[in-house]
Amino acid sequence: MTPLFVALAIGILAYVIFVIAVPKAVPKESDDYLRSALDRLAQENIAAEKAREDVLRDQLGDTSPLVRSIFSLGIMRPIYEAGLQAGYLQNLQKLLIIMLVAFGVGTAVCLYFGMGPLSFVIGLMVGYLVPLRHCAKAVKKRNNKFINNFPDALDMIVRSVRSGFPISVAMQMLAENAEEPVRSEFRQVTDEIAMGRSLPQALSRLATRINEPDIRVFVVVLTVQQETGGNLAEIVSNLSGIIRKRKQIRHKIRAMTSEGKATGLILGALPVFVFIALYFLQPGYLDPFFNDPQGQKFFGSAI
Repeated sequence: MTPLFVALAIGILAYVIFVIAVPKAVPKESDDYLRSALDRLAQENIAAEKAREDVLRDQLGDTSPLVRSIFSLGIMRPIYEAGLQAGYLQNLQKLLIIMLVAFGVGTAVCLYFGMGPLSFVIGLMVGYLVPLRHCAKAVKKRNNKFINNFPDALDMIVRSVRSGFPISVAMQMLAENAEEPVRSEFRQVTDEIAMGRSLPQALSRLATRINEPDIRVFVVVLTVQQETGGNLAEIVSNLSGIIRKRKQIRHKIRAMTSEGKATGLILGALPVFVFIALYFLQPGYLDPFFNDPQGQKFFGSAI
């Protein structure tokens, strides 16, 4: 038996030395599982991004030929997405008017100050950035209002389903009785379903227009329920509770950080306030910033 134990010990020792010397020769099951999970997640992300591109293309296809040709350009893609999320799907012409007005005003101001041909370049930049900024502010305000009203909309769906109505009728009730912008968005969903699109397709377009995690979760929940079945009322009710709790956490975070934000605003505005006060109370004290070349350099660096 002794030679057998010796051979077994030598084999184990050789295996350990081999694993230490060449660690990648023996893959770990956990590494394989992690790698497969990451690959699966990457494929799902690619598929989700492709679906989002298809939705954006379909949404743009519902507009007029002139608007479609302009917003199909790659450089106009950020403005188109922001306008779509800001609720300008049926009124993209308004974004074009804002762009033209901003371009004209920016160019005229620069020409007035004698900037020459550079005025048109600056005008183009202003004409591009103004509608983008306008849409970003509108998107934030609209999405916040949508999320604040969304739990009540989910509760309405729960009551409708428990009363025996199908999900399509529940969404039709939302399109008629909910608060804005929930009402207009679900009216868009019901109209698309009436035109022949499936419920998952219409909800995917909703998630593209309202790019919020709570809406994406709602879309995934309803899509999975349509495929696998289940107690829809209970699922939507649980989702409504989760969204309300997330809303409470956001408000709590905003309340806890308000003091730090106020302090930052005060400290940031203090130098500007002191500079303006000195300019009116003791103008000669700031003359080096305007008359001395070295002071002008410091002033420009400070700005």
